[in-house]
Amino acid sequence: MILKLLLPFFIIFSLDATEGFSYTDFNVKMEAGMYIPTSAGTISNTQGVSDFKDDFGHTDLQASYFSLTFLIDYDYLPNINISYFNMKDNQDKTLNREVRVDDNDFNSSVSTTLDYNILNVIFYQDFRQKGKFIPLFGKKYYSGDIEFDIGLNAKMITWKFNLQDAVDRTLPLSWITVDEYIPLPYLGFKYYLYNLIVHGEISALALSKAKSTSYKVGFDYRVIDNLYLSVGYLYEQFKAVEELDTIEFKTTGYKFGFKYVF
Repeated sequence: MILKLLLPFFIIFSLDATEGFSYTDFNVKMEAGMYIPTSAGTISNTQGVSDFKDDFGHTDLQASYFSLTFLIDYDYLPNINISYFNMKDNQDKTLNREVRVDDNDFNSSVSTTLDYNILNVIFYQDFRQKGKFIPLFGKKYYSGDIEFDIGLNAKMITWKFNLQDAVDRTLPLSWITVDEYIPLPYLGFKYYLYNLIVHGEISALALSKAKSTSYKVGFDYRVIDNLYLSVGYLYEQFKAVEELDTIEFKTTGYKFGFKYVF
């Protein structure tokens, strides 16, 4: 799926490279870090609603986070940002009521596994406004630069939930798998002032049968040369219907990492 999304970009890049496209028009920004979220969500079906936190014990998670941004200062070619995070959690919990998952009923101790991956491939155009020097108290201060981003987020969600009776392992294993591609409109904002970059972005209003909303706010601070310290707050949510179950799931938490511009 990733190759299909990026293939047109690489074809155009290769063709235009012979017509004056230089390395000064093209930069790559890489980010690596950790996402520390709190999760919440439900499974709804004919039996009722089961809660991931209260019924199954899934709440505080950890995830690795990776991002690549291709910055292209060239007409008719969009910038591309690819971000990915994955998390996995296992819990053993004694149920205090009967719950249904994948058309099977459970009312004793259960073992559950949650596996969650999100890939965002964002194509966007940036619109920049240079700042100016403002006189104040006899000195001049730079106002900073502003950037607005508009584009499309091709989001791919892979979410798997397995549940097994912890007392009788011979009973059937229940599982739910959400594997969705969701195109979303994308809006972003950046403010540049010397070594500081403040940024925010949002993707929402899904155009497919599954629904998703995500937003991120944070800042980057240049510590040396092309190396930045990055801190942000990330929210991810989706809702999907898989056969007899309706799944709603979200994660909210802080993201810490480093960015390097090549």
